[in-house]
Amino acid sequence: MIVGIDIGGTTTKIVGLGPARERICASVKASDPIASAAGAIGKFLSVADKKMGDITRLAVTGVGSAALGDEVLGIKAEHVEEFQAIGLGGLDLAEATRALVVSVGTGTAIVQAEGRKARHLGGSGVGGGTILGLGKALAGITDFDTLALAASRGDVKGVDLTIGEISKRAVGTMTRDVTASNFGKMADNPSGDDFAAGIVNMVFQTVGMLAYFAARAERDDTIVVVGNTMQIPSSRDVLDKLYPIFGVRFLVPQLASYATALGAALYLSE
Repeated sequence: MIVGIDIGGTTTKIVGLGPARERICASVKASDPIASAAGAIGKFLSVADKKMGDITRLAVTGVGSAALGDEVLGIKAEHVEEFQAIGLGGLDLAEATRALVVSVGTGTAIVQAEGRKARHLGGSGVGGGTILGLGKALAGITDFDTLALAASRGDVKGVDLTIGEISKRAVGTMTRDVTASNFGKMADNPSGDDFAAGIVNMVFQTVGMLAYFAARAERDDTIVVVGNTMQIPSSRDVLDKLYPIFGVRFLVPQLASYATALGAALYLSE
């Protein structure tokens, strides 16, 4: 099997490609990149019911891959540039030949991908790390899954100011329920769940708008959103609400969390 490993800031994802291009995925959490890579391989072999000798090629990518040498557990490690992996993985999951691929991890990276070419357009420090940091500061939540659940229960109207609260009518294509100011109603004593919902709403509105402007500049009509942060269910709802305003749809593939690891494996397989 050809195996790709994406070593992120907190989570390491691994994808194996079988002879018939079948995909086997696994993930582990660890702060040390070397321990994380070794742990990911061990978990992958267990999930896939394979042996170490079944791995024919190993691709490593992600921010933590720089800490790895030329071998992991005795297997030669081939380094793949992260933006290249994001582009290849995003296109494959979207079954597209050209698209704007947005990877929302600790921060956000925006890549224009076409065929086997990928070009990093830019990005933002706003991402999953922002959600966790603000979640701890405003809602006292330190766990990612707990924050995602709290966001699904919360009401953004508890913290966000809408256009309807400052205007008696819609403004252009924006209806009265559209956000006018993120966290513009702080005096209303919101709950922790409302804070969580507001944080997720703010981050993905920001990511969505950056992606929309980049897609317009690149004349792309397909925006693929990948990354581990897309595991937050309400993130998709935030992006979907941008469609009536700007007429752009965001595609979030089923294996969005594994796009970069998949792209690294595809880079070697092709």
